[in-house]
Amino acid sequence: MKIAIVTTTIHTPRTLSLMAKLSPEVRFFVALDENTPEEAVNFCQHDVPNTQVIFLQDQEKWACAKYIPMRCVERRNFAILEAVAWGADVLVAWDNDNIPTDSAYFSAFQMLFDPEWENGFTLKASSPTGWFDPGALLVPQTKHRGFPISIKSDPVFEPVIDTKVGVAQGLCLGDPDIDAVTRIATAPIIHSVSELGRAGIVVDPSCWTVFNTQNTAFIRELAPAMFQMPGVGRYSDIYASLITQRVMRERGLRVHFGQPFVWQQRNQHDLIRDLRQEIDGMENVWKLAGILDNMDRFAVDKSIERQIYEHLYNVDWWPKIASDAALAFLDDMESVL
Repeated sequence: MKIAIVTTTIHTPRTLSLMAKLSPEVRFFVALDENTPEEAVNFCQHDVPNTQVIFLQDQEKWACAKYIPMRCVERRNFAILEAVAWGADVLVAWDNDNIPTDSAYFSAFQMLFDPEWENGFTLKASSPTGWFDPGALLVPQTKHRGFPISIKSDPVFEPVIDTKVGVAQGLCLGDPDIDAVTRIATAPIIHSVSELGRAGIVVDPSCWTVFNTQNTAFIRELAPAMFQMPGVGRYSDIYASLITQRVMRERGLRVHFGQPFVWQQRNQHDLIRDLRQEIDGMENVWKLAGILDNMDRFAVDKSIERQIYEHLYNVDWWPKIASDAALAFLDDMESVL
């Protein structure tokens, strides 16, 4: 199983050297931004074995490059493209302020994507509201960024076997992935997870959830759906999680929450700026899920991802640049898959 870390950074990603020691076979793809410091570039080139640094001029070869602005996390898309071109079976989207809490970090992901795990037993989460919040697995329970503010999770669990995982998000300790409102109001620090979080759960395909791209692994075939689109503020990964789930529903794949855990020593953020970039997503995340639910028939001669983005192009609140960029990214992806 070929595993790739895909990331972008505006800081020196020192944790990468630790992660390289955890598994020498893993390849690291680091997409630079215009404000990535020279120290970070040198560190990746000389202190992290098996790393491909993707310079700005190398990113320009991709069709989607003209739509993706500088100084944004969406530069990670170029790392995804390069990792798929390399032949990665599993891609791990990672943020540089995360620290693995266990030396078996990569083994935990490998187990979940191993065909043998499909015959294993686990618990399946669902909810009468149709939404499961992975923040319910943290102690204390803390709403995950992107989860609709007007919806209650009310999780229900039941046993399930013969399940195939397409996406696995490791839970985050320390400063978790929460929205700016929660961080301004309470700023929780997480030191533990529930027993269910430690054991790991999958989510019923008919139930929506949200996941991010900071400690999240996904299989190669889902790379086209994991595009982080511009024009949607801090919801690029959240919207991608919904689109990916809709694709997974067609393929019998599930989302897993649990190990491996990371501690997030969060880089400094402007919380007011974060809040401004979350407002539209707070208003529209549940609308996107409704649109995807209503797309119950897909043509067989065109990818599901392409049909979704073409459909969204005609939605009044959806940014047109998001679809333009996604369609270009899909062209790029088709050239390397």
